[in-house]
Amino acid sequence: QIWCGPAMAAFNDWAKGSYLEPLENRTVVQIAKNLLEGAAVLTRAHQLRSYGAPVSQEAFRFAPRPLD
Repeated sequence: QIWCGPAMAAFNDWAKGSYLEPLENRTVVQIAKNLLEGAAVLTRAHQLRSYGAPVSQEAFRFAPRPLD
């Protein structure tokens, strides 16, 4: 048994129903690219909101997908 913290459960919830759900798609490169892309998307949405631009809730959602 592997003991892990809430981060692993959060990752599994995030990956559920997405491209990263199957274990064969969970390469280090794909996980890293999706985490970085997701962070960039959320950062842009927060920046726009802080400048007073109207930002929909959909802009704060990023689903894992194949990235090259």
